[in-house]
Amino acid sequence: MGLLDCSRRLGLALNTVKRYARAETPERIQRVPKYRPTLVDPYRDHLRTRRAEDPGVPITQLLGEIRELGYQGSSNLLYRYLNQGRHLDDQTHLSPCRATRLLLTEPQNLTTEQTATRDRLAAACPEITELATLIGSFAALLKPADDNDDRLWEWITRARAMGLSHVHSFTRGLDQDLAAVTAALTLTHHNGRTEGVNTKTKMLKRQTYGRAGFKLLRHRILPA
Repeated sequence: MGLLDCSRRLGLALNTVKRYARAETPERIQRVPKYRPTLVDPYRDHLRTRRAEDPGVPITQLLGEIRELGYQGSSNLLYRYLNQGRHLDDQTHLSPCRATRLLLTEPQNLTTEQTATRDRLAAACPEITELATLIGSFAALLKPADDNDDRLWEWITRARAMGLSHVHSFTRGLDQDLAAVTAALTLTHHNGRTEGVNTKTKMLKRQTYGRAGFKLLRHRILPA
């Protein structure tokens, strides 16, 4: 039975059914809470230590202690923070967007703290370790070289041998436009300026969509 049919019969969104189908174990379906950084985060260690020493310590007393340390937030924020158990976490929550940015940024452009976070992230599980390795080896291909076409095929073969479904989808996309990808990785010239002009033209067109014709669009493009 196809995933779309499963989605209709179960009354669930197609993306939800795909996520369930891709999970190797039930534990992989669980999602961690997406907490945002708060004013209480700098005092997590103090709160965890005090709760370990005296589990029944009043929250009002904890509020007074961290305010002496510089806390400027409200009491409701502290109540919610403790009730959610966030003081028990050793590290602050790392959002998917921030984790992606750490993995995709060149290592020399990261701060010392960001590098340490990236290293912990890369060692979190075998899948992330494999993904970090693939990202690093693919980034090396972005510097044009004559032998990059052979190295690209080696990278695609290695990526397909790993159990990363999203990377497999990426390799299929490379196959569909392999000639253009090979040219981008082997030739020093590119059409970046042309694409930039196209993007700017589309932006100008969308800004006046439904309110102007070709004549105004032409006048807006020429002065630019």
